[in-house]
Amino acid sequence: MPDPHVVGSREFKTRLGAYLRRVRAGRILTITDRGRPIATVAPVETSGQSVEARLERLRAEGMVSGSGQSLPPVANPIAGRGQSFSETIVEDREDRF
Repeated sequence: MPDPHVVGSREFKTRLGAYLRRVRAGRILTITDRGRPIATVAPVETSGQSVEARLERLRAEGMVSGSGQSLPPVANPIAGRGQSFSETIVEDREDRF
């Protein structure tokens, strides 16, 4: 009998709403791809702590690392020639209807 807490990625995608209801109810799911575990979906712990407090706890446990400083701003994107990516997608999708 298959484990009800293990689900294939295609099945998970197809029945996402049903599986998210199970997670909300407290279940932890293991997602597989061709029978190999690739992800775990679990309920979020709502301890009432701020994001900063949770990050500090994870740093103390050695689960995450970092300088604690903000990331530098992203460089200006390079302007391309022709249509934007989103315009190309919209045009492609219009051809389907």
